[in-house]
Amino acid sequence: MPELPEVETIRRSLRDDLVGKVIDHVEVLEFKQFKGDPKQVAGKKITDVIRKGKMLTLVLEDSLFLSIHLMLTGQILFAEDGKNAIFKNIIPHTNSNKMPNTSTRIVVHFKDTSALYFNDQRKFGWMKLSDKIEETKSVDVLSPEFTLEYFKKSISSSKKPIKPLLLEQDKITGIGNIYDNDLLWEAKVHPTRKANSLSNEELEAIYNATVKIIQEGIKYKGSSAKDEMYVLPNSEKGSYQEHFKVYHRNGQPCLRDKATIERIELAGRGTFFCPKCQK
Repeated sequence: MPELPEVETIRRSLRDDLVGKVIDHVEVLEFKQFKGDPKQVAGKKITDVIRKGKMLTLVLEDSLFLSIHLMLTGQILFAEDGKNAIFKNIIPHTNSNKMPNTSTRIVVHFKDTSALYFNDQRKFGWMKLSDKIEETKSVDVLSPEFTLEYFKKSISSSKKPIKPLLLEQDKITGIGNIYDNDLLWEAKVHPTRKANSLSNEELEAIYNATVKIIQEGIKYKGSSAKDEMYVLPNSEKGSYQEHFKVYHRNGQPCLRDKATIERIELAGRGTFFCPKCQK
């Protein structure tokens, strides 16, 4: 599933590509994945592209909002020439560099013949047209509301292990499994530690590591990890996978102390850590 750095990277790319463009029509190929009347957006100009947690929203004229959630396998691609959409790279799991393809579910066509393609192999993602922004129920880790005080208040009393707790989206949104593993390594905290056992210093270390690792993920344009499903709108891959701290590095030496990185299952998710420096 694309995590915050991947979705933010897509947002920044789409903002450059789409702001000012006028929608000609929306072609819905999988009706269960589009909510609303696609005819309503015809002739509307895109004025902004925003993100709430892991959800993207195209802000349209006349107070309309076209929101997109990629869920597990969603992809967004953009072509300046929608009549001959050929990309530089092969799109993962399609064996093709052309759009549309067998996993294309929705196409947004623009007046200048450019096009936006929403692909989704497993059909869990969606686009939704509404007269209001789809809100998340929790605080985004890149928002001004995500303060150290808020972070401590949100998790410090929980008896749950810190690693799966950070993945819960009801209080803090944007942390996924890749960055969760790496930020706990950065903070030198063992993933199985119960949140209520953490000292103020450890909580502050996790907070600072969260901001640092998420920003680093954005710097490297996200992670095209093991399944390589994630791509940027121009078909390029992210490169954070070249900078993993512990994620998928089991059996390799720790970057800090050379101890061997271990892997366990924790709350049903693969969990990676250094047994020496994470306490």
